[in-house]
Amino acid sequence: MTEPTRHQAQKILIYDRRETGKKVFAYEEDEHFLVHGFYHFKHFPCDSPVRFMLHSPANHAFISLHTNNRVSYFRPKCLKETIWRKLPFLGLTATKILGWMVGWGPGPIFTLLDNKLRHLDTADNALDIRLCEAAEHSWELVTVGFGNVCVWSVLLMRCRVKLQEGLQQRAFTHMALAPPQKNRPHLAFVACGTDVTVINLDDGIVLDHQERLCLSEITAMLFCTQLDSLILAFRDCTITVWGLDWVPRVTFFGHDGVVNSLFYCSKSNLLISCSADCTMRSWDVKNNLAIDCFHTEQNHPPLCLGGIENKHPFFSFSDKGVDLWFLTAWYTLHTKVKGDEDIALKQILVSHLPPCYPTRVTCVSEDDHIYLVSAGKAEILTSFKAGKRVLCAAYCLQKELLIVLTKGGTLLQVNPLANPATLIQEWEGRGQALWSISDSVSKKDLHNLPDPGPACCMVIYSSLGDPEKALERWKSLQSGRGSSQKDSKHIDHFKNRFWIIIGQSGGCVSVLTMDDGTVLYRTPAHNGKDVTAVKAYPKYNYLLSSGADFTVVVWKVHPDAAACLTPWQTVICYEPQVYLAALELQVALAFREPTGNSYSLQLYHVENLKRAECQQTNAHIDSLTGVCAIPEIKAFASCSLDKTVRIWNEKNKLIWVQQLVAVPQCMEYSGNGELFLGMNGDLYRLEFAHFLPKKYQRTLRCYCFENVLPELPIPEVEETPVKADMPTNEAERLKEAINNNEVMNIYLEEDQVSI
Repeated sequence: MTEPTRHQAQKILIYDRRETGKKVFAYEEDEHFLVHGFYHFKHFPCDSPVRFMLHSPANHAFISLHTNNRVSYFRPKCLKETIWRKLPFLGLTATKILGWMVGWGPGPIFTLLDNKLRHLDTADNALDIRLCEAAEHSWELVTVGFGNVCVWSVLLMRCRVKLQEGLQQRAFTHMALAPPQKNRPHLAFVACGTDVTVINLDDGIVLDHQERLCLSEITAMLFCTQLDSLILAFRDCTITVWGLDWVPRVTFFGHDGVVNSLFYCSKSNLLISCSADCTMRSWDVKNNLAIDCFHTEQNHPPLCLGGIENKHPFFSFSDKGVDLWFLTAWYTLHTKVKGDEDIALKQILVSHLPPCYPTRVTCVSEDDHIYLVSAGKAEILTSFKAGKRVLCAAYCLQKELLIVLTKGGTLLQVNPLANPATLIQEWEGRGQALWSISDSVSKKDLHNLPDPGPACCMVIYSSLGDPEKALERWKSLQSGRGSSQKDSKHIDHFKNRFWIIIGQSGGCVSVLTMDDGTVLYRTPAHNGKDVTAVKAYPKYNYLLSSGADFTVVVWKVHPDAAACLTPWQTVICYEPQVYLAALELQVALAFREPTGNSYSLQLYHVENLKRAECQQTNAHIDSLTGVCAIPEIKAFASCSLDKTVRIWNEKNKLIWVQQLVAVPQCMEYSGNGELFLGMNGDLYRLEFAHFLPKKYQRTLRCYCFENVLPELPIPEVEETPVKADMPTNEAERLKEAINNNEVMNIYLEEDQVSI
C-alpha cells in the first residue's frame, strides 16, 4: 500500500469541528487563479533578528524592534535607518493619537512614547503583557497577558477594564479584536493551544469559551472586519475561516509547513499567509479560491506579516531581514457576463468618444447574446438575444443603435435603449445584387468577377462634420430610454454620416446607411476572394480590410463623394488576417514565423509599406486571439493562446508582457490606460499603465481622464420585439402600451454634458 500524499493526509486528519465547512486545496502543480501577484519591492538585511514590527503613521515608516533591543525605521523609498537608542520592550503599538505609541512587555510594562520613541509616561499597576493591539473604533488599547485581558485609556494611561476571572490562568498566545456593531459589543478573541475565549470588552466579561477547535494548536489568528469572520491557522498547516456562530466557512490547504502569520489586504480583499515552508500564499476568502504562491528564500522562512490598512506596501520579516511587498492587481473582474468557461466572449468593442459621452463596452458571447456594459460602473445596461448565429456586432452610441451581423449575411438593427434590447429592423441580402456598370465595374470585370455573396464581417463608420448636432441628437434620444425606436425616425444633420460597412464573400465591400440599410456604394475587393475582416479609422479617414487572398487593403474613405471608398495600399501578408489594428499611418498585422512556432506582430507604414520587424525571441508561442492599438503611447497590444498579453512600441520592440492563467479570448483598449479582456466568459480589466517604463507612464497620465458623464440605467421593460413585418396598428398598440406601462423616462440635464 502506497503512502498517502500530504494533501491526502490533510484530508484524513480533518475529522474535527471543521469537517462541515468547505475545503479549498492549493496544489503546487495546479493552475492558480492569478488575478493578483506578489511583487517583491525591497529587502533590508538586518544584523540582529527582528523581534517585533509595526507601522507608524506619524513616522510614515515601518518600525522594527530587534533582539539586541535596537530600533530600525524602514521606508519604501529610503534606506534603513537605525536608532542607536536601546528599547527593551517586547513590542510597540501605534495609538490613534498621532505621534503617540506604547511600548509594552515583557511583564507588567506599559510605557507611553512620542514619535521619536522618547519616554512620556509609565502606567502603574499593569499586569503581565504579552500582546497589545489598538482598538479600531477608539483611542483605547487592549493588552493580553498570562491569565488577564485589559483595556487601557491612552489619554489617562489607566486601565479601564481589567479581566482575570474566568480566564483560568491561561498563557494566551494570540489575540484578535472585533469592532463593536449594532447589538454587538467590542469583542476580543484570545487563543491558547486549541481553544479560543471570547470576551466582551465593554463590560469586561467572558462571553464564550470554544475548546478543541482543531486537533492541533492555533499558530496565527486574525479577525477580518470586511468579512466579519475569525480566521485561524493551525499547526497542521491549514487555515480555517469561522463565522461568529462558530460554524466553519472554509478551510484552506496548501502550505507544507506551520503557518506563522496572517494578514488581510483590504486593498485587494485577499488573505495572505506565510509559512515555515518558505512560501507566502494569497487566498480569496469570499470566493473560496487559492490565488497565488510565492517562494521566499530557502532556509529563511517569513515569520510575521503586517501592513497598513487598505494601503501598500506590506512587510514580512525573517531571521535574515525585512522585506517590503506589493500585492499587485494584474487584472480584475470588471463585469460578470456569463461566468461559464464553455461559453466564451468572442468580441469586445469599446466606444472611444469624447468625454461628453459615456464609455460603453459591447460584448458578444458564443451563445449569440450581445451585452452592453457600462465601462465606468461595470454594470450590464442591456442585452439582446439574436436567435441566430452571430458573427459580430457593432454599437453606434451617438444614434443609440446596435447592429448585429448573423451567419448568412442578415443584418439586425437593434434598439439598446430598452432592457432587454429589441429588434427594430432586419435586412437580408444587402449588397448581394449582381454587379452592374453603376458599381464602377468595367465591362471586362463585370463578367469575370464572382457574384457578391453574404456579408462575412462588418464595422460602423461615423464621420462627424458637426459634433454639436450629433450630441444634441444623442441627448434627445435619452428621453426615450425604455421605449421602442421603431417609429421615432430622426434625420441626421447633413454633415454627420453614419454608415455600416460590410465585407462579403466573393470579394465585395459595401457601404450601407445605418437608418434603413440602403446600399450607398459597392466595390470589388481582394481579387474575388472572401473578405475576412474590416476595421474603420474615421479619425484618419481610412478603412482596413483583409481577405482570403492573403492581402490587407488600406482604403481611403471619402465621406462626401459618391465613390466613398478607393483602394490606397495593399499589404501582402501570406495568410488570412483576422485581427487588424492601425495607429495613424502604421498598421499591425499578425504574423507566424514560417520556420518555427512563433507568432508576432508586423508593423507596416501605410505610405511606403516599410516594415518594422519583431524580435522573435519576444514573440508569442501560440496563435493570437486579439490585437489593438494604444494611441496615447503609440503602441500595440496583442494577446494569444499562450496566455500572455504583450505591448509593443512603434518600433515593434516589446515593452511589457503579462502572463495570465486563462486564455484571453478577445481584447480591446479601454482608452484609459487599461485593456478589456474576455476570459472564461466574463469581462476583465487589465491595468497596465503603472507597470510600463516611466516615459510611457508620463504620457498616459497626460492623456487619460475620467468620464465626466455619469452612466444612467436603462429601465427594464417587458417589450416584445417589433419586427419589420409587424402590422402598423399592432406596432402602434405595442408602443402605446409600453409608454403607459409605468416606464420611467430619464432625462440628461444640460449641466451634465459639456462639449
